[in-house]
Amino acid sequence: MSTRLPIVAGTFYPNDPEQLKQMIEEFLNKATISKQKEQIRALILPHAGYIYSGPVAAYGLKILEPDSFNKVILLGPSHHFAFEELVATTEDYWETPLGKTKVLSKNDFPELKNKKEIIESAEIHHPEHCLEVLLPFLQVVLKDFEIFPLLISDIDIKKATEILMPIINEKTLLIISSDLSHYLPYSQAKMVDKVTIDAILANDLDRFNEFGNACGKKPIEILLNIAIKKNWQPKLLCAMNSDETVKGLSDKESQVVGYASIGFYETKG
Repeated sequence: MSTRLPIVAGTFYPNDPEQLKQMIEEFLNKATISKQKEQIRALILPHAGYIYSGPVAAYGLKILEPDSFNKVILLGPSHHFAFEELVATTEDYWETPLGKTKVLSKNDFPELKNKKEIIESAEIHHPEHCLEVLLPFLQVVLKDFEIFPLLISDIDIKKATEILMPIINEKTLLIISSDLSHYLPYSQAKMVDKVTIDAILANDLDRFNEFGNACGKKPIEILLNIAIKKNWQPKLLCAMNSDETVKGLSDKESQVVGYASIGFYETKG
């Protein structure tokens, strides 16, 4: 059994398990959000260092019930490689300071076994932080679950949608890992992020494609395409930037990074 060891433990989040769990629980306790009647189907969550994006990510993860999902599809952008496929990992488990979580492969899904568009690569996943940083949160809020981590770079949106839709069911949560604008002055970042968020909340794929600003833009486009087809409705749970989450640690004039937690809910009828 092979295991992917964490690469940003001790930098993006604490390496000590007690300290890590305490930090996450503090973020969750401070996130004030009312429970929704509709079923949550997908989330957009940020993936920066916990002191910056953790308070925002907590708003999305707090709405999850411990036994609500047994599978989580993690979809994020590769910051290091360019490719045209959906890239799964080769390991059997992913480990964080909070323990190991079972990893699914495409062979665990009958619908995916013959999909040539899904490849496996430990090399592509190894240096990537965008999915890893979400796992400790999931290990705290969910009880028994497995993950299907996927990275993308330049894939056809319609093809990716066709591949992913058949494996999404009542017990499967889709999580998109993405920050918003990067290193803009505070006032400009607020405006740019509002345009991005408004396009997402309108389920407007064309507007988001043209005006959206996010490092996980392609994964969000896939989610929007799925949401339109499945009639999922988005709701903003929290939006802040690094100046708002950590006062005094960012250069407000040039180095603000935007974050948002957005939930997508299934509507009946």
